[in-house]
Amino acid sequence: MPDFSSEMVIENVKRFWPWVLIPAGLYVIPNLLSALVPGPHRKPKLNFKDKTVLITGASTGLGRALAFELYARGAKLILTARSIDKLKELCEELKGSKIKNRHEPVYRYLDICEPSDLEKLVDLSLDGKTIDVLVNNAGLSNRGPVSETPMSVHRQVMEVNYFGHIEVTRALLPYIPDTGCIIVTSSVQGRIAVPYRSAYSASKHAIQGFFDALRCEERHDLQILMVSAGYMNTGFGSKALDTSGKPVQKEDADQAKGYTAEYSAQRVVDAAENREIELILAPFSNRIGIFLRWLWPSLFYFFMYKRGLKDEYGKKK
Repeated sequence: MPDFSSEMVIENVKRFWPWVLIPAGLYVIPNLLSALVPGPHRKPKLNFKDKTVLITGASTGLGRALAFELYARGAKLILTARSIDKLKELCEELKGSKIKNRHEPVYRYLDICEPSDLEKLVDLSLDGKTIDVLVNNAGLSNRGPVSETPMSVHRQVMEVNYFGHIEVTRALLPYIPDTGCIIVTSSVQGRIAVPYRSAYSASKHAIQGFFDALRCEERHDLQILMVSAGYMNTGFGSKALDTSGKPVQKEDADQAKGYTAEYSAQRVVDAAENREIELILAPFSNRIGIFLRWLWPSLFYFFMYKRGLKDEYGKKK
């Protein structure tokens, strides 16, 4: 029979406590010390009630779910996308729901690859001059080997995921107060690259770099929440471009098993409300991947290579 005497328990605690306390300390101490550093995390909680929120890519997926979540919290919504019909339908659903919100949602056409009259969107806000929260959510992915992906696909993905968000942000930044927030829907692939997603991974690394630089400039006190999302079951993967530049029209198995749009939207809005600046919206295994990329790069790349061999493109080799 195993020995569970008090002496044995004490001995085991002495043996293993460093392996528990050291990682815990590495997490807890920086979080406690961060309270001493100036920044948006020291501001009061962000209350979305009676705040103007502009969402790009609001017609489907996470953008649509964010609209419902923010509407439920009392925000004045300005919903933008390319599909006017879907935006109109979304606004009607919001107004016809049981959610109590005295601010009627409005919608406008916006192609972030060719944005125009962005300042006119500010006229739709509650006071006609303030966008309290900007949600950069529109996105596009790709599928295919680097050797077969043409530059046209790289440019198209970069236009949506990088240049488009930069132009929208730069145009609206003067109207966003320091008490407001910019939410950026990025990806775990903005931290670690994944095989056969080169254009998408590159664009997400780029947008991470842009907003990290913005944090360090004249708007240090402005909250910028970078959402590094993992797989979400939103239909996003089926719209990814193949090597011919056409949507693949089929969902990844991993995507289909991902978080729901509703759960993801709640997590994002909660993080913004709590003045967080980074949210890894993904399982623990993804966090391990980000850590391993820093700790042991060669091992990480080998694992990614082995993963790529299981992909449909890797199996063709």
